[in-house]
Amino acid sequence: MQVEFSIVLEDIVVYFIAVFYAVIILTIADITRKRRNLGSETTRRIVHLFAGAAIWTVPYYPHPWVATLVALTFVIMLALANTERFSGFFAAMARPEDLEHNSVRGPFWYAVSITLLTGIFTFTGYQELYFIPAAAIHIMMFGDGMSAPIGMRYGRTTTRVIFGSNRSVPGTLAVFIFGFFGSLLAFWWFGIFSLASPVFIVGGNVLWFEMIVLALVGAISATTVEFVSPKGTDNITLPLITCMIIFLAAFWMGLIAI
Repeated sequence: MQVEFSIVLEDIVVYFIAVFYAVIILTIADITRKRRNLGSETTRRIVHLFAGAAIWTVPYYPHPWVATLVALTFVIMLALANTERFSGFFAAMARPEDLEHNSVRGPFWYAVSITLLTGIFTFTGYQELYFIPAAAIHIMMFGDGMSAPIGMRYGRTTTRVIFGSNRSVPGTLAVFIFGFFGSLLAFWWFGIFSLASPVFIVGGNVLWFEMIVLALVGAISATTVEFVSPKGTDNITLPLITCMIIFLAAFWMGLIAI
């Protein structure tokens, strides 16, 4: 499909709205960490759960490929997080081991995966299929985002080390449950609400069965991928592999055509 690689004022406005939103989330997390003397693990989850929602602006770009620049901006900033200028600001996103190495590798790959998935579907002109990568990103945001706090709180007796990462039954269930609802939210916003010709509405009827089946496919895939991902890699393996599986499932179900 043909893509027009130009930028108009509306693209710039939406870009800055998305960046402003993400910066607000980072600022809230950093202020919360400092004022309430919270550990970075708590505030990192705030960022993990909410910062990715900047992709909700994707349907409002006249030229959707510009949305890729939002995530790319944070990839660059996170790559500079080990410098004096940015290290304090991004401390709210860092794991203890990240602070030891003066880096924020988890959030960096979080931003990289969003950049890649957004770029793949907007630079190719398939932005109307963005509900697929959006679902994978939402599973990463909510499913993976809730797995650690729930696992640490309720899964102490079932915790096992799998490929260097602590996994527990409650934490794994959290990936599935929150990932399922996160993908449904993505399907509604990107597959129904924001499209002139909604993917999940046929003849005036919402395809709830297809949405639920596809959400289950995404949640099961993400749970499996997260469970076996080596430590520190799930922010890249989970969304990319899950996106590919959801894409194939949507194609097989006849929801999309290439």
